[in-house]
Amino acid sequence: MNRNLRRHASHGARTFMHLFAASLLTVAGAHLVQAQTQAPSQSTTTRAQTKAELKTLEKNGYEPSAQDPHYPDDIQKAEKKASAGKGASGPMVNPQ
Repeated sequence: MNRNLRRHASHGARTFMHLFAASLLTVAGAHLVQAQTQAPSQSTTTRAQTKAELKTLEKNGYEPSAQDPHYPDDIQKAEKKASAGKGASGPMVNPQ
């Protein structure tokens, strides 16, 4: 009889831990979903401005690719070149 009580107690503790873990994951998941559905950054740059900036960078030598071994040097060179061509008044953001 004593052995059966220990088995029930052990099973109850495992069930509690599984429920606790499931609850914790549910709450964490809810927070992640909420964070993803909130408004994106309060940027004032429009999609058209971003596309225009990319075209300007491409005209000044930047070639975007997923496997670019020269990033960020190549984009920074293109930003400097574009800024020099516009008298530093163009839409380049953070040209370091």
